[in-house]
Amino acid sequence: MNILLTGSTGFVGKQLTLKLLQKGHHVYALVRNQRKADGLKEVVPFGFREQLHIIDGNIANEKAGLSQGELEALKGQIDAVYHIAAYLSFDDEEKDRLYDVNVEGTRHILDLAKELEVAKFFHVSTAYTLGDQQEASEELHSLDRPFLNYYEKTKCEAEHLVFRYKEDFDVSIFRPSIIIGDSETGEAESTFALYGIIRSFNLMKRRMERQQSAVKQKVKFVCLEDTAQNIIPVDHVVKGLVAGLEHAETETIYHLTNDHPPTNAEVFRLLKEELDFHDVDLVSPADVHELSEQEMKFNEPLSVFQEYLKKTIHFDDTNAKELFERSGVAPVHVTEDVLRTVISNKSQG
Repeated sequence: MNILLTGSTGFVGKQLTLKLLQKGHHVYALVRNQRKADGLKEVVPFGFREQLHIIDGNIANEKAGLSQGELEALKGQIDAVYHIAAYLSFDDEEKDRLYDVNVEGTRHILDLAKELEVAKFFHVSTAYTLGDQQEASEELHSLDRPFLNYYEKTKCEAEHLVFRYKEDFDVSIFRPSIIIGDSETGEAESTFALYGIIRSFNLMKRRMERQQSAVKQKVKFVCLEDTAQNIIPVDHVVKGLVAGLEHAETETIYHLTNDHPPTNAEVFRLLKEELDFHDVDLVSPADVHELSEQEMKFNEPLSVFQEYLKKTIHFDDTNAKELFERSGVAPVHVTEDVLRTVISNKSQG
């Protein structure tokens, strides 16, 4: 198949590109500058490079800024679109950019897909479009609800927008939860969530080693022990997306999530063991006022995630399980060994 990708130079997009090429597909990667295009080409094995086609374009523009000649050349030639490109920020001062990229950018790619007469449109969203709820179903969530941040709202709006094009082509939505590194290698290209914590732990460990205090003191890390964060390896997400190419049903949403997410206490234990940093204790958010200035800096990487850390969300993944079963592909489970691999890889990188 000929497949158009946005976000092909990002964490998930790059892995999806490689997998599609390995399966014999031709990937048309929409890339907004030469530096990113060169970076993508570098990771593609030489034997697959003839299947990779770089398209100079930007989702910020109508029909991604493609010329009339480019549109005519691609019309009727693209079988499916994966729209992965998005902007992630929890900063309220970035509302305009969030809306422009996540909503208007999605509209531009939908219009492009319509112009090119594609058959399938796969939108990669996020599992966190449910707002302040704790139960997430594989269906469109109402926009008339409180959201934890504007990022969530724009991603929910984009999902509704995608479904409005259901008469033009088959539409399916994939909702990954918190993506971590590859389950086998641990490799990741991310500074988000877990990786911010790992970096903070490493920095604090080195700082305490330099201080060499005669009296060993533990630092506090703010986090509820019993709540769980829905982390999932990038290869699980890519497997689900690839399975969708032939087996996804139109007007259907798939949660690429974790049935048995580890608790914060479990992740915390592995972090201490793998990073060899035991001079730290988990404390409740109620004790945040007791933190020293040094501990406040230690906790800074997770400050924007505190609302997520306070609750465990259950994601119904019935559709996703059926998708994996139909495709004959086994999902990836987050075991303790997988977590150790991911943490160890990043701590050494």
